[in-house]
Amino acid sequence: MTTEVKNGKNRAQRPTFRDLVKLTGYSQGAISRAFNGQPGIGEATREKILKAAREIGYYPNPAARNFKRGYTSRIGIVLPNLGNTNYSELYEQLDLVNAKGGYSSILAITHDSETVEADTLLHWSAGETDGLIINPIVSGKNVDLYRKLKSWGFPIVLLYRLFGSEFDGVYIDYKACLRQALIYLQDVGHRKVAYVGFSNLRKPVGKLWLLLELLKELEMEFDETGSVFDIAGDEAGIRAFSQWNLQGRRPTAVVTYSDQTAISLYSDAVSMGLEIPRDISIFGSDDVAGAKAVGLSTIRVDRSLMARVIVDILHARMRDFDAPTRIQTLPCELVLRRSMGPVPKSKK
Repeated sequence: MTTEVKNGKNRAQRPTFRDLVKLTGYSQGAISRAFNGQPGIGEATREKILKAAREIGYYPNPAARNFKRGYTSRIGIVLPNLGNTNYSELYEQLDLVNAKGGYSSILAITHDSETVEADTLLHWSAGETDGLIINPIVSGKNVDLYRKLKSWGFPIVLLYRLFGSEFDGVYIDYKACLRQALIYLQDVGHRKVAYVGFSNLRKPVGKLWLLLELLKELEMEFDETGSVFDIAGDEAGIRAFSQWNLQGRRPTAVVTYSDQTAISLYSDAVSMGLEIPRDISIFGSDDVAGAKAVGLSTIRVDRSLMARVIVDILHARMRDFDAPTRIQTLPCELVLRRSMGPVPKSKK
């Protein structure tokens, strides 16, 4: 499904070197030394200058002054990590599609850091790339910077989190597949479901928000005490089982943020002598390469199709920045394997 929203044609001017001089009151030489890492200014002064630059959205353009859009033939791809195999597999597909279109790909990892993401976007939009593909940090705190990039006429496409209809983006309809998975768990006797992954109950976003909404819709119960928040990846299993051991109980079924999180739970469960799904049912997301090997039930996303759609949207924006905003929702597929089964007999 594609949604289009009209784009305004009024564009703001990108902040200049002179703007930063005027704002900070420091000399041109001091500001140059701050960006180039040269001696001659104190660390506190350097940090003040760099902080002011981030706040107004200034970054030195490393290209020639007559730089024009399209000159670099590079597309920047900004992802939170590569530990989650979903991201590395998606990057590979994006790189293939970019190459077919005559573009090279450059990759930045934000480690979910607001500062790293902001610095990368400012740097790469100042002449290093022709457009950016961005998986926003979990907090979403740089949304004002995304707005600045758009106001400057710089093409960006957001992945997974769209912030309404402001930006071009690609979103996965996880809700339909997650509903199917919960109905299956309900049919085999589960009444409560826990969550392990990013986000928390103070500000539920992404899959946690969908899970809470669907459990209410299906009249199932959210296992809050059995849930483990703001954790994902290879450490999820250790953290979750430590919490459950201290509580003296574990959930009967867990929906996780990603396959990486689910596989971590699976691995730790097996190392403790538990059987999946006899002792606990585990559900992942993304169907990465390792999911099939452990028999993980999950949500499959066609990353090849996703990459083609992302690049198509970005190229369309590069050709015509004033075209309507384009948001495309892609389908997913429920993959049932052996990691989900009936509620343990002792819990019935």
